[in-house]
Amino acid sequence: MSEQDIHLPSGIQALSRRRFEALAGYARSPKIVLIIEELEWYATTDERVIGMLTFDKYDHDFGWVILGKDERHRFRSINVNVSFPTPDASRAELFSQMATHQVQPDESFYQADDPSPPTDFFTPVVDGARLNPTFKRLVEGIKYSSARDIIKPMMRFYDDTDGNFVEQFQTTAFDARLWELYLFATFTELGYARAPGTAVPDFIFTSPFGSLGIEATTINPPNDGKSQLPDTPEEMKTYLENFIPMKLGRALRRKLGKKSPYWTIPEMDGLPFCLAIQDFHHTGTMRAITQAATEYVFGVRHSIEDGKMKIERIDHHVWGKSKERSGFFSLPGSENVSAVIVNPQGTLSKFTRMGYIAGFGDQRVKIIRRGLVRGEHNKDDPGPRYFVHDVSKPDYSESWVEGMVVLHNPNARIPLPPPLIDGASHEFLQEDGRLMSLFPEFHPYFSETIILAPDDTGKA
Repeated sequence: MSEQDIHLPSGIQALSRRRFEALAGYARSPKIVLIIEELEWYATTDERVIGMLTFDKYDHDFGWVILGKDERHRFRSINVNVSFPTPDASRAELFSQMATHQVQPDESFYQADDPSPPTDFFTPVVDGARLNPTFKRLVEGIKYSSARDIIKPMMRFYDDTDGNFVEQFQTTAFDARLWELYLFATFTELGYARAPGTAVPDFIFTSPFGSLGIEATTINPPNDGKSQLPDTPEEMKTYLENFIPMKLGRALRRKLGKKSPYWTIPEMDGLPFCLAIQDFHHTGTMRAITQAATEYVFGVRHSIEDGKMKIERIDHHVWGKSKERSGFFSLPGSENVSAVIVNPQGTLSKFTRMGYIAGFGDQRVKIIRRGLVRGEHNKDDPGPRYFVHDVSKPDYSESWVEGMVVLHNPNARIPLPPPLIDGASHEFLQEDGRLMSLFPEFHPYFSETIILAPDDTGKA
């Protein structure tokens, strides 16, 4: 039945799956997908009460779930019913019960199982002079309103296991904490739940199909705030082939050299362990992270010479007087790292686009996305293709995992099965130095997001 054929009572509106996921998807138990299929989503017009029409995969009948906000402002189940013979019968009672819950007080939705206060990323906890400039732009303007508004429901479900997330998000580590939020959103989208109370590593994600641990890290701007890119193409080439891999190498080695390794904790026994890294050391340099990380972790560089593939083994990356051994996956102890994860798309612009297509923020904002996408699926023209997308178009689609690249360790003690990160590009080093890639139909190398507010002509 199409949405047009469904009569919606006054006060009830249809909800897109994308918006439901943003509002309440973090509450879903991963195991539930083995039992029910979610068919339709609805909300009261103020989005105070959310309803879901379901199909039971075992009994082949229909049911519904109603969600309301608990004490921490997290949407959680407050009413359930099953065994309806038709979707119409289930839907009719769903609407009736949603109306009943809508007139009840907030306290009727409370679960009384968590005394912690609601998580709030945006109310400043430090003096205004200490606030990160990007955080201030996120909070104050309409340009990033869709990013801000999609983070608001997410933050209610994000456990601050270290106790310093909010302060760092607002001050010195905004980019690093945003990278963690990106990973949280991505693996929730993939059907995982975060194991509660886990501080080391950053995430242990579990699902009916497998589990894995992830430690996030970033390359940050220098402490003196001075960072300048090379001026000439030759200098830039050296910068990309040496300076950025060296920065990557130092960040990854710090994680490898911890006195209490992540993979030794009991909860990680038998699970793949991944390091997820993003480059924030200079504006736009994350566009180069995939090539730089690929060359560094595998110790191999690919280039075209006289129309033929040239494979070069890399011993060291050198920048000035500094020197870094290449080939992270050949370092002692690296066999405990199943893969290294990167995504040049994992930035504030991703949150802006994902929020916008879920209907968050000021919809007067105009968003254009352009970049390069892999073209090997087209046998007639396998080269990279330029793309331009209008994010406001009804047919625009994007996922959190889009753009993610998983670099698999050929020496891993516990290999990572590629289906555990479905939708990413997976790279495997072959014995002859070539790479074997498994990647989706649309996989951007990088993209640029142009965000135009009603009174603005800026670029992100």
